[in-house]
Amino acid sequence: MIDAIKQNCSTIEALFFLRHQDDNIAENQVRAVERDLSERWEVDVRASFCRREPPRNTERFDRYLKSASSFFRLPGYSEFSGTAQIAAVDDCLARNPDIVFIHRLQCMTPLMLTRQILPPVFFDIDDIEHVAMLRHLSQPPHWWRKNLAYLQLPALLWGERNAIKLSFATLVCSDLDRDKLMRLCPVGNIMTIPNAVTLPVATSPSQEPRIVMLGNYEYSPNRLGAEFFLDKVWPIISAGCPSAEAIFAGHRVEAIRHFAHPPPQVTFPGFVEDLDELYRRARIVICPILTGGGTRVKIMEAAAYGRPVVSTCIGAEGIDLIDGKEIILRDSAEDFANACTDLLKDYEMARILGLTVRSVAECRYDRSRIVAKLAGLMHQAVK
Repeated sequence: MIDAIKQNCSTIEALFFLRHQDDNIAENQVRAVERDLSERWEVDVRASFCRREPPRNTERFDRYLKSASSFFRLPGYSEFSGTAQIAAVDDCLARNPDIVFIHRLQCMTPLMLTRQILPPVFFDIDDIEHVAMLRHLSQPPHWWRKNLAYLQLPALLWGERNAIKLSFATLVCSDLDRDKLMRLCPVGNIMTIPNAVTLPVATSPSQEPRIVMLGNYEYSPNRLGAEFFLDKVWPIISAGCPSAEAIFAGHRVEAIRHFAHPPPQVTFPGFVEDLDELYRRARIVICPILTGGGTRVKIMEAAAYGRPVVSTCIGAEGIDLIDGKEIILRDSAEDFANACTDLLKDYEMARILGLTVRSVAECRYDRSRIVAKLAGLMHQAVK
């Protein structure tokens, strides 16, 4: 996204919404962030920061009932709806940007409340929020008060629909997500921009029977998927392939329930600087996701490295890969475990599946092609 933006703009004004409990950012810290981002993104960056509103302290029933009356009162969105957040957006708009790029529905909230005239707005949705909400509510535990959250669905749908109408282009990760939003808001500005990967040098899967999962475990679908795998899938794999190992890498691995007491031959290295080395160690990559929306960058990344992927159907949703030929899709714990065990025991099967999915990544998810497509779309807006 940044590389596409900087092909059309010489300066990026970056507005960050801090958590309400975070300390104020001193002026010298702001300048340091600007220098770091300017160097990292190779474009002039000017940064500003605004705290979110504190969550409303309400009784449990009021939290569901009163918030259901307005999108701007919903938990997770009311924190972006206060006067301070609107003023921060207004300050950025006062500098007459050529385009506005918004990541996720939460950050669209103050823009929906401003009275300023807007330039073309690019609205990036990596998760369709009402889909993610419904899937989350459908998962255990099923306690009766959880059902009150369904009262918030109409307000959330209203927010998504009006955010789409406000945008010049709404960007989603897959044609499947585009079709879902088109049913919600039948307009012509919803466009598919697939997640992309930079293609590394192709290597063969590891000779060792090793499984890798990579993700941000602060994101609950990743954490819950890892816990499902370790609770129900890993014992079957261990019994069928006693030499198997599993690595869970990425941000906040300590959020996984098993982190304090890892099962045998399971490790949690956390954030990994050298992805090439991590993938060299992998025979297969897993995506045991049960909830959430959007598409999984981890699957495209594994494909780019030529690693076979075993995923749930939700985990691979929206990714154009053929089950049994380019990816293995299994939903039950037993089927997921058997698919992993087969690949751990049969190196040639893993190698061929890896080569096949690598060729798909080269054709469909090459980063340079997707950046060019997005840059061209933004050029239409600023010319």
